[in-house]
Amino acid sequence: MAILDNKHPAPPRSVLQFIWGAYLRSALVPILLIELVLIAAYIITNEVTREQNLATLERLATEQLMTTAQQQAALIGQQLALAARGVDVLRRQAQRALRTPYVPDAAERARYALSPEGALYTTQGLPGRAAMLYSNRVRIGEAEQARALQFSQIDPVLAALQDDQSLTVQSYVLTRDSMIRVYPYFDILKRLPPDMDVTRHNFFYEADANHNPHHQIVWTDVYLDPAGRGWVASVLAPVYQEGGSLPEAVAGMDITVERFIAQVRELHIPWNGYGVLVDKHGTLLALPSRGEQELGLKELTHTTYEDIVKQDTFKPDAFNLLKRADHHSFGAKIMFDEQGQDTVVLSGQRKQVAWSTVEGTGWKLLILVDQAQVFAKANDLNSRFNRIGLSMLAALVAFYLLFFTWLYRKVRRLSVSLADPLLDLEAMMQRIAQKQYVQPVPTYPIAELQHTGEGLVQMGKSLEQSNRSLEEAQRSLEQLNLELEERIRLRTGELQEANRALHREIAAKQALIHEMLRIQAQMIQSEKLASLGQLVAGIAHEIRNPLNFINNMAEVVLERATELGQNLATIPEACSSPIQESIEDLKQSAAIIDQHGRRASRIIQSMMEHARGGAGTFHAIDVNRLVEQALRVSYLRGLGHESGRQVALERELDPKAGQIQVSPEELVRVLENLLQNARFAVLERQRISTATYTPTIRIRTSCASDKVMIVVEDNGSGIPREILPRIFEPFFTTKPPGEGNIGLGLSLSHDIIVKMHGGQLTVESEPDRYTRFTISLPKDPSVGTASGRVSDDL
Repeated sequence: MAILDNKHPAPPRSVLQFIWGAYLRSALVPILLIELVLIAAYIITNEVTREQNLATLERLATEQLMTTAQQQAALIGQQLALAARGVDVLRRQAQRALRTPYVPDAAERARYALSPEGALYTTQGLPGRAAMLYSNRVRIGEAEQARALQFSQIDPVLAALQDDQSLTVQSYVLTRDSMIRVYPYFDILKRLPPDMDVTRHNFFYEADANHNPHHQIVWTDVYLDPAGRGWVASVLAPVYQEGGSLPEAVAGMDITVERFIAQVRELHIPWNGYGVLVDKHGTLLALPSRGEQELGLKELTHTTYEDIVKQDTFKPDAFNLLKRADHHSFGAKIMFDEQGQDTVVLSGQRKQVAWSTVEGTGWKLLILVDQAQVFAKANDLNSRFNRIGLSMLAALVAFYLLFFTWLYRKVRRLSVSLADPLLDLEAMMQRIAQKQYVQPVPTYPIAELQHTGEGLVQMGKSLEQSNRSLEEAQRSLEQLNLELEERIRLRTGELQEANRALHREIAAKQALIHEMLRIQAQMIQSEKLASLGQLVAGIAHEIRNPLNFINNMAEVVLERATELGQNLATIPEACSSPIQESIEDLKQSAAIIDQHGRRASRIIQSMMEHARGGAGTFHAIDVNRLVEQALRVSYLRGLGHESGRQVALERELDPKAGQIQVSPEELVRVLENLLQNARFAVLERQRISTATYTPTIRIRTSCASDKVMIVVEDNGSGIPREILPRIFEPFFTTKPPGEGNIGLGLSLSHDIIVKMHGGQLTVESEPDRYTRFTISLPKDPSVGTASGRVSDDL
């Protein structure tokens, strides 16, 4: 019997599921596991055998590839060595020709001529004779013609080397002064420019003293031959005279890429492989057609000569393994190791690669084979074993399907004999649950099920009696519930009415407290301003008397100095000149004292006006009417015009602004200060502006949900960004001294708006564009916190 977990009980199952599960756990699953273990052992053994076979094949293939690469590289090296020995013979013959005078036959002399450009060249070919071009970079005289005829003695050697070498397509000797002798013969002026400088081409300078200091035989990279042979690689040997430090000439032989490819194609490589020839700098010398497809290249075997080749032309970077991002690391490994093997992916296929160095050239011969071809037989054998294993597994699955089908039918018949009585008992319980309490007594062949059925019949009778009692109790409970709901409804109404009365009382008390706090704050602010006014008035009065004395004395000194200057007019100039200079200094000092004394007097006057008390009472007033009043006052003080300079005034007054509780006198002073500041800014910009400029001041009002906005904006010189935070500081001003400006206007305006009216005064500005002051006042009359008088002096 299964033990169920009390925390996570298993879901109930049918009799068929229970019996079928028991069969599976006790008999079928162990047998199936044994069969699967046997099949797994077979598959694992097959896989181990396959891995061993693949490892052995890989080792043998690697060894064979390395052997093939070494043998074929040695074979190509021998063929290239023959070409190198031929070039060495040609070099010795050229050295002999340099120091041996020679007079050719008449036929040889007759085939030389000067071109219109001044170059010496051969006009026709003879059997066994080479083509020659002497560049017009050298002035052709008798010595140069004799030199050209002297080199004709190497023609038999050029012809003999060309006939003996199977790879080469042409042999030549190039002199430092750009004389070219090449075999087989061709129309040389059609292929080469008459002013050709051979020292600037790689088939000369790669053998010179700078590139080849040890005077060895060298091989070039693949380049486009100027003589029309297409893409070639050359073997070069420098020609030196005894004791010379620079090569007098270079002997060379060319091998075309096409012949390299033909040579590589003749290699017999197993596993559908092919060879690739790479030079010492990583450039592909010979690439067969399969290599073209897998590397995405087209070998340069034929070239159309539309123009004469006047400079070096090498193979594109796409042919260089070191310059290709997809094969850079592979190319670097090939260039670093003399020989080796690796795996590379070309066109989505894995390739086994072995390489070896061609002796004497530094070139690499690569042998590439398909990895799938190498392991084809081993993979085929493994596929056979896998098919056998799959067949065994399929047979086992078929057997167990048939066996499970037969067993399932047997279990089903057994479960039916148990499930039918249980289903009948379940239907009886459902009928009892639907209040069909009286049920007939069932008859079952199994005693336990019969006892369960009789118990269900007795339980239905008991439930019928209990249900009657429960219905009577429920009816009584419903009646009590109705009475209770009515009592709760009446009590809730009484509580809601009491709560509304309490809220009205609390709101009235809060309004009273708020009004008391506002009045108290106004009284405190009034007392502070009154005390401050008395203090400022006293200080200003005490300072004013000595300041008046200073101003009067400055005037007296100025007058006395003027009289003294007039009296000195009767004294000789030689005696009066020093005194006159002192008098002028005294006048300047007295004028400065008078100027600053008057400025101090204006400051004291402003402080006394500020100290004098005013009404400053709060009452409701129309905002637009208040703005119009401020504009009239400012206009009378010179806002609209000054010395003939007109200032444009624009109004945008919102009719919805309405009324607001403020101190009108103080708010007019604030607006007057802002308008006078704007007037100074636009006139200052007009004074220094060179372009067309119209000084303009805009004032507008607007209404928000709980605020009234007044904006004063001008298009004047603006306020620098670095001093913008200090604009509301007392005694801070941007205006020049001496014009009656003491820096109290914006500071006092800020106090009036913020401290007295509980509003906000903000400023925005951009130099040479605009300055915008925004006044924000609350609509709530209780926001004003004090009354008083603030000076409007700027």
